[in-house]
Amino acid sequence: MRSGSGASSTNLGRTLGDAARIVRTASRRTERRVRRTAIAKPLSTGGFLGASIASWISTSPSMLPRTWWMWTVNFGLSQIYGYASGVLWEKVVHRVTGTLGLQVRIAADRRERARWLGAGALLSISAYSWVRGVLRQREISHLVQADAKNLATHVVGTAGGLSASFGALAVVRGVIATAHLYRALLRPYLPPRVVGAVSLVLTAATVTVLAERLLRGRVLEQMIERAEAANRLISPDVPRPDSPLRSGSPESLETWQSLGAPGRKIVSAGPSPEAIARATGEEAIEPIRVYAGKSTSRTLEDTVQAVLAELDRTGAWDREVLVLFTGTGTGWLQEWSLSAIEFLTGGRCATASLQYSVYSSALSYILDRRTPRRAGHQLFDAVRRRLDAMPAASRPRLFVAGESLGSFGGQAAFRDLQEMLTKVDGAVWTGTPSFTPLWRELASRSRSGAPAIAPILDHGRHIRVVTRPRDLELNYFGGLYEPWQSPRVVYAQHPSDPVAWWQPSLMWEEPAWLRQRVGHDVTPAMRWFPWITFWQIAADMPLSISITGGHGHAYHEEMVPIWAAVLGQDGTDPHPRRRRHQAIVKAIRESNPKA
Repeated sequence: MRSGSGASSTNLGRTLGDAARIVRTASRRTERRVRRTAIAKPLSTGGFLGASIASWISTSPSMLPRTWWMWTVNFGLSQIYGYASGVLWEKVVHRVTGTLGLQVRIAADRRERARWLGAGALLSISAYSWVRGVLRQREISHLVQADAKNLATHVVGTAGGLSASFGALAVVRGVIATAHLYRALLRPYLPPRVVGAVSLVLTAATVTVLAERLLRGRVLEQMIERAEAANRLISPDVPRPDSPLRSGSPESLETWQSLGAPGRKIVSAGPSPEAIARATGEEAIEPIRVYAGKSTSRTLEDTVQAVLAELDRTGAWDREVLVLFTGTGTGWLQEWSLSAIEFLTGGRCATASLQYSVYSSALSYILDRRTPRRAGHQLFDAVRRRLDAMPAASRPRLFVAGESLGSFGGQAAFRDLQEMLTKVDGAVWTGTPSFTPLWRELASRSRSGAPAIAPILDHGRHIRVVTRPRDLELNYFGGLYEPWQSPRVVYAQHPSDPVAWWQPSLMWEEPAWLRQRVGHDVTPAMRWFPWITFWQIAADMPLSISITGGHGHAYHEEMVPIWAAVLGQDGTDPHPRRRRHQAIVKAIRESNPKA
């Protein structure tokens, strides 16, 4: 038994030794391939040309002036796309010319001259396109009333984009080297036809695991942790309201801590009756603000019931106007819209909303697109049922509103535009994403000849798209609408709002709004390019909310005339109306300096 055991041990040792030698041989072979593939191998000629062309295109204008990181994103992703496309086309051309037996050769004595001429042409075109792109950025800054960026911004962004593209190239070559490693290890044991397939599967699995650990394990989890921490933060600059007409007050059924950071800001802000009276010259009462935060201890249905309980407690059903807001991903609401309603109604209103997520709109869109729609639908249905049970003469007028992802979610309460008109007394949707079903219905039913950025439905009898305040009374080209009838619905959409016009199909399809080039605050030099335009507009989105009001995703002063029109307060004499609106705008700015 011992002798047999010793022989087995000897055989095992030899096997392990052979395996170790195979691994060492494969490793040395793979090491040479890694050096040749990832380091020593020159750039592909087709890839370099494709990256150069994509770089020229990436300097073309988009909607908003670029910061250094926006330049980095545009430049880096465009070069990656261009290099990959160039490599692919180079292989296609080689395959076709090889099949046809065609060969193109340059005499040895002329190769050096051809290289220098080619390099000079590429550098000249690159310099020209870059300078032209910088000048276009100044034009965009003027259109959206923003300060022009300095030269260092463009230089740093370009350098960052180059670094990002070379980093991406290194990663791709590292993946190729990994595939070579698996092939070297598997070749002694598997048939040649199987080696390629198995190595491809193993490489894909390796990349997936690493990407999962990096993106989900680090980046995504850190984003989630930061969002949750920001939601819990109780700022000393946001005082707890004393009024029983606010959620989170001592008399409220909702605790101050439970509202979340956006909810606390919402119920803490807003005008007093005295401020409303000073601005309007009329008697005012204190408006009601109701809000319920997201909690892990209750479902979305429970949160909706919490909102109803707060509406009962505050006596909101006795007010003249009740407005249901669907918030953005974090639960944020636009203070300009809230305050405009309160000033215009003399405080005889109640606004209500809930928090369905603590993540940003972008993260909410990626992780869960159903919850915003469920939140908008369930809150509206619950309130509509309560109102329908009340006598028609004593119920408040019901309005709905939302911005950005809140507009996307709030409109989910209705099957189509006609149902919205039959169930509400009015609505204001701002910065509606173009993939929202009701917006797509509006665009598809628009009058022939109307611009894609401002569709015209039924001659504006009930629904009007407003890109600037003058569009409340005239269509985009200055034509007259039919008399405006109740209920009134406004879609406020700035031509320069990337949130409103971004959609995945930009990668492969030119949208009608860009093809028409009619946006008053968008440069007509903007063009569509596959893939590149998609990332250009995506990079514009984070900056869009901090741009000058009236442009980008910043809907500020125009919310006063918009809400006045939807509430039916447009009147006949424009001069007193404008003076009143100007006084309200001034009062909102004074009460909310950061608005």
